[in-house]
Amino acid sequence: MRAIVLLLGAVVIIAAAVVGWIKIERRAPSVEFVAKPKAVGRHAELDLVARAPESPGLRHVDVRLVSGGKTYQLFEQDVPAAGWAGSGVTEQPIHVSADLGALGVAEGPAQLQVSADTYGWHILPQRRGPVSEEAIEIDLTPPTAQLLTTQHNIRVGGAGAAVVRLSPDTAEAHIQVGDYSFPIIRGYFADPDVGLALFAVPQDLTTGARPELRVADAVGNTQTVALPCAIRDNHFPERDLKLDDSFLARKVPEILANNRQPPVQDLVQGYLFINRDLRRQTEARVKQITATSVPHPLWDGAFHRQSNSAPMSSFADRRVYKYGDQVIDRQTHLGFDLASLQRAPVEAAQNGIVVFAGDLGIYGNAVIIDHGLGVFSLYGHLSSIVVKSGQAVKMGEHIGQTGDTGLAGGDHLHFSIMLDGTHINPVEWWDGKWIRDHITPALTILPVAAPPAPAEGGATGAATAAAPVPDAAEPVDEQAQPR
Repeated sequence: MRAIVLLLGAVVIIAAAVVGWIKIERRAPSVEFVAKPKAVGRHAELDLVARAPESPGLRHVDVRLVSGGKTYQLFEQDVPAAGWAGSGVTEQPIHVSADLGALGVAEGPAQLQVSADTYGWHILPQRRGPVSEEAIEIDLTPPTAQLLTTQHNIRVGGAGAAVVRLSPDTAEAHIQVGDYSFPIIRGYFADPDVGLALFAVPQDLTTGARPELRVADAVGNTQTVALPCAIRDNHFPERDLKLDDSFLARKVPEILANNRQPPVQDLVQGYLFINRDLRRQTEARVKQITATSVPHPLWDGAFHRQSNSAPMSSFADRRVYKYGDQVIDRQTHLGFDLASLQRAPVEAAQNGIVVFAGDLGIYGNAVIIDHGLGVFSLYGHLSSIVVKSGQAVKMGEHIGQTGDTGLAGGDHLHFSIMLDGTHINPVEWWDGKWIRDHITPALTILPVAAPPAPAEGGATGAATAAAPVPDAAEPVDEQAQPR
């Protein structure tokens, strides 16, 4: 009998020890900020992690702000128990999103308090109060922006320029046009608080587009200013392209192989992959290549159009692709196709720096040149390339030869002008008068910063922060170009 009692006592002791080991909280919960803030704005966004590694799991977490003698609840979460032992959650990521302005929080110093509780038993009385308390500054005042250019005339598919004075607390500024964003460049003007932006109304938008200047400070307070803009419509013609079996047999396997894609049995489906998916991938890559630009103009006057060339198609043609009598696809052609002689020398459209030279998806062998302030030119379908990335070039300099690489049916040059990766109408940049009327006034509105030292061996005459001096080229009449 005594042995049974001793055995039962031992079982009880062991069970109590096991339960105690599971339920007793041996370490207080803790909180760690993913990025500890010194200040927050009107829309506070905070990320932190609550931990209770030696406990049966978190029970409750809350985040509060103490400001001006008042306490504001920013976040609260109960963690439900999974069983008698507790929740078993020993680490919980927390995202706090709160509109401090709507809550009535005042600007100035405050305390950010985080409390956490567990399902654990406590041998000693449980600690009261927050497990984390941080001093923080509340900043609810957005940055300010004043437009120095008051009227902007622009055509759909075309570009314009704006100048804006920014308050010193501005951390980010851009012009938003639909889903397109064009950055404000600071450092071009001698006044560090004045920014410059070239922006566009891309070809897939309408005259109803409403460009806006958007600025934000370091804690996310934002301000939006409408950009006065008179937008004129533009006509982009529709053009049928007929595909035949010989073209598909020649091009589809070649392009798929060059882009590390598996061969296909159905050439029409292979072509559709190239014309849709590879086209999107190529434009995404172009966007990456053109993400960074020299913050001053390298160009000097009107852009040069390929010598002795005639346009086969123009900017933003709405192309209808037909196989037999069936329409199989529709795409927009983002550039000019210029043809002259086979293997004709290709010339740089303006002074700049080569940022890409190589195979580029649907464009085949291609070169991209940075002309500064977000303006880039693209030369596609080349048979050969004689420049390399990082090389400075001058207007008219030989950069390669025309060809039919990539998605080209015959020997020609695909030429594009891009602004921050968005294709815009090259006709404007071929026109010295358009540059003088639409770009130069913004570049010369205020004194510019001292020009950077020219790169050794580079295009010394081009790399200047001074405003470009347009040449005397006559305006190009797009409607007069042969189709």
